[in-house]
Amino acid sequence: MNLNALGRTGISVSPLTIGAWQLGGPLFFNGKPDGHPDPGKENIIRMIHELGDLGINAIDTAEQYSAGESERRVGEALKGRRDDWVISTKFGYRVGQNNMRIDDSSPPTILPSLEGSLKRLGTDYIDVYLYHCAPELHDLEEGRAILEQAKADGKIRAYGISTGDFQLLETMTDAGNVEVVQFPTSLLDPASNLWKLAQEHNLGTQLRGVMAQGRLSGKYFANKKPAFRADDNRSNWCADEDYARFAVLAKCLPEGMTMAQAAIRWTLDQPGAHTICMGAKNIADYRAAIAAAEMPPLSAEVCMRLEQVASELK
Repeated sequence: MNLNALGRTGISVSPLTIGAWQLGGPLFFNGKPDGHPDPGKENIIRMIHELGDLGINAIDTAEQYSAGESERRVGEALKGRRDDWVISTKFGYRVGQNNMRIDDSSPPTILPSLEGSLKRLGTDYIDVYLYHCAPELHDLEEGRAILEQAKADGKIRAYGISTGDFQLLETMTDAGNVEVVQFPTSLLDPASNLWKLAQEHNLGTQLRGVMAQGRLSGKYFANKKPAFRADDNRSNWCADEDYARFAVLAKCLPEGMTMAQAAIRWTLDQPGAHTICMGAKNIADYRAAIAAAEMPPLSAEVCMRLEQVASELK
């Protein structure tokens, strides 16, 4: 796969990024799932190696995911291969005692979180370091100074935030706190204002949620109420969703293209799209995603049909 420049960071990324939230194993807060079933450590390491051989060079994780286990697995998988990969990780959300959620990205927490991630990942630098939760606005200047010093020390290469909050992103961008933004976007919820802001400031873009919690995967078009496992966050977040109603989108697809591939291709066709953080847990889904990334852009006619039907599903 061809690599894309990640905004103005000087970093080049494959159009697909391995999303490692799914790869660390389950996590529960207050008895409710906030992670995913465990695919198995050895399976994950083998899959990451194979995806690297197929041309993917980016992986995204966070200190919160599986209480650090995701970062540890990524670090083990990339041992001896570090220079071939772009690693992004996130700080602010953490797992406290008794699986209590900690939501704190204040300046005093940034360096301890960074050092913890570096240790778990087994590396001396992180390519993209993102706020995972919103900082207090009065902390922006101090936070930027800390992140800039971490860049000067060679511990990170670029920084930014993971958010779907336009007003927050606009404020942080104007304050100089964002070089890369990770935000949710999909055919069902395009987030046009975020795209526009990212382009105006030449921000690196990591796109997540392109399958809309499986609604656009095509896997559940014949199943109104999929039976998600108890340790899958969708068993809580999507319990009342009628997945079968999205099957109408399949009528808009070009011959030979799956719904999941159309969802990927539509996202990559957006101006300013650099890389999609994929939520797949197996090599077959990634191979299909790679095929989508290598397909030509969707035609204007197909895009118009997909967008019209998607708008009617809201």
